[in-house]
Amino acid sequence: MAKFLFYDDKIINIMVRNERPSGGAAVQAFGWIKGLSEQGQDVEVLTRLDGSEVLKDECSTLTLLPLYDNKKGVRWLRWVYYRLPFIYGKIRNSRPDYLYQGIPSWQSFVVGAVCRMLGIRYVLRISNDFLIDERFFRAHSRAHRFFQSLGMRMAYCILCQNAYQYNIIKQRFPGKKVNKISNPFFLRQQPTIPSVCERTYIAWLGLYQYQKNLKLLYEIASLLPDTPFRVAGKEESKCDQDTIDYLERLRQLPNVQFVGFLSREEVLPFLAHAKFLLNTSHYEGFSNTFLEAMSVGTPILTTDRVNPDGIISEFNLGIIYKDAADLIQQYEALAAEQLSEMSVRVQHYVQNFHDYKIQAERLLALLQAN
Repeated sequence: MAKFLFYDDKIINIMVRNERPSGGAAVQAFGWIKGLSEQGQDVEVLTRLDGSEVLKDECSTLTLLPLYDNKKGVRWLRWVYYRLPFIYGKIRNSRPDYLYQGIPSWQSFVVGAVCRMLGIRYVLRISNDFLIDERFFRAHSRAHRFFQSLGMRMAYCILCQNAYQYNIIKQRFPGKKVNKISNPFFLRQQPTIPSVCERTYIAWLGLYQYQKNLKLLYEIASLLPDTPFRVAGKEESKCDQDTIDYLERLRQLPNVQFVGFLSREEVLPFLAHAKFLLNTSHYEGFSNTFLEAMSVGTPILTTDRVNPDGIISEFNLGIIYKDAADLIQQYEALAAEQLSEMSVRVQHYVQNFHDYKIQAERLLALLQAN
């Protein structure tokens, strides 16, 4: 048996009964946590706690460790005299065999350095394509990129979601232990799955932010005025102006309905009644919403920029489109029997390639291999 410590300040948001927005890195980390726990591994979670959390039943047996107080101390200086000693103490007391972190950043250097001092194997997950290519470089300072790179060099193993990430990491860090492994999918309870003829709308799901490309969503919904669209999500605290503008435009369309932020329990019924899940993102790594939709028989509409390892086209799990006009042409040409066949295929794909218990076994084998 191995001991794992998961370091994720947002994961508590999906572990409490009164859920809050979390992001894809936390969702996939929770899949690993459930899979490893059920495989008999010892798992602890270092996350943001305030003492008032009421956990879901499936989280009640997990050991949670409180992360540092985000508001305590003097800006910048607090990393030296407060946060770094706090992190060091928590990791030292936990003494895991492996420490997992889901997003590489400049703080990876801090976590990597602590793991190296304590002889702990640091496992770093690449949760989004943009974290390792020129988009990240344009958006962050040279210092941030420098310390992120140092942290990645300190990792015992870097886990990638797709071939794009794998090829970049192998080139940047020759000799580093790098593996490609798909996201785990944990399904608490299978909802009732309607037949294809009972599905009435196109679903869109995500945080309202630049990455999700609300402009393209607006263009598509405008070109399909007789098709209902239901949009689920929540605006980020620091929302860009382009996203704000297109949210307002979307709210003016009569065929678009906003349903607000949905908990994990509400997401699956929402997707189960949709004909398709529409993805409009500028970029993704491997969207967990794809797995959620496919688990309830809902195929995917996505751009040629978001088709990780080509799985949507290779396994015929939906429609790949170049732009709004191309999507409309393919969507309107799709026969009902084709949609029914897709619905069956997507469920089989998730069961065969993303089951959280099977993925946890694969992860263990990768980490323990020489």
